[in-house]
Amino acid sequence: MSRKILFTIVALLSALAAEAQVFYFNGELSTHFDNTEYSGCEVGTSRTIFAIRATQTLGYRWNEKHSVEVGAELLKDFGSKRFLDEAKFVAYYQFRNEQFGANAGIFPREKLIGKYSRAFFSDEYLIYNSLIQGVALRHTGKQASVELAIDWNGIYSPDTREQFRVLAATEGKFANHFYAGAAASLQHYANKSTFQGNVVDNALINPYIGTKFSAFFNFDIRLGYLQSLQQDRHSDSGWVAPMGGELYFKMERWGVFIDNNLYVGKGLTPFYNTVGADGEPYGGGQSGLYTGDPLYGTTQKIYNRTGIGYSQKFAKERVKVHAEMVLQVVGKRLYCQQLVGVSAVIAPTIYNKANHK
Repeated sequence: MSRKILFTIVALLSALAAEAQVFYFNGELSTHFDNTEYSGCEVGTSRTIFAIRATQTLGYRWNEKHSVEVGAELLKDFGSKRFLDEAKFVAYYQFRNEQFGANAGIFPREKLIGKYSRAFFSDEYLIYNSLIQGVALRHTGKQASVELAIDWNGIYSPDTREQFRVLAATEGKFANHFYAGAAASLQHYANKSTFQGNVVDNALINPYIGTKFSAFFNFDIRLGYLQSLQQDRHSDSGWVAPMGGELYFKMERWGVFIDNNLYVGKGLTPFYNTVGADGEPYGGGQSGLYTGDPLYGTTQKIYNRTGIGYSQKFAKERVKVHAEMVLQVVGKRLYCQQLVGVSAVIAPTIYNKANHK
């Protein structure tokens, strides 16, 4: 038996050695500034986020389709007295060919290809939650794409709730300049080990149709429908189904852009201020029940976001600069937000068997 095992190992190593092999480093350094001025707003809070994130991994790729990466993500909030505010492990397997892709492990959220409204994920949430912990599968064709992902972002313990999210998205092109698709999220927000019965189900689906075309400026216009279905089992409130429509518009040239999101409908976060069995409200924080832009939870039935800014990539797309002034109207009141981000990516090859680099 031992000889068979040894023979199998030698055969596998020999096959692997015969394939193309590449060792590489993958690193990104990004700085994020996000300031909101929401004084007097019913759902948003004023705060300033200024942080730097460094992600670095070592990778090994073989057969041009398979790769593994292992490393860490480090985050530091400016002004904090701690040396580091967060250190997260990064490790994942990736398969990729011309049409199919898959990731398994802890991997960057940028691997997802779906088009998710800010009703799903806010700017603040994405700064502090840039990793997916789970699995993602995707298919990209000439006219259509589809993906399915599971993000397990909460462990059952005395300190954290067990929670996970299933994400799905699809989009297809038709009639030259038009496209249609949908994005969906199903979140299971469960218990800590110190209590039972405090489970919240939170589903959100966003079908949409849009068009992209160029007429001196590049235009993107999209009309969507947001439908939520939620249940708080702790309060026995039953199922609630807030919904609304969203119109997105963007025009851009030379990196300068103006975009606008208009949401009309019911507040999508009905349990935002509900206090759970652990004494903490469902809304707010980085790992709460609601991860979208909190202004989608307004009871004023109208929310409009207008962004004016500049976003461009330089140095063979390895350096990205984004600056944006945001004006937000909730009901009849005006609020402001400022966003600035700078990121740089380096990905040198350490060793390539093809040329012994």
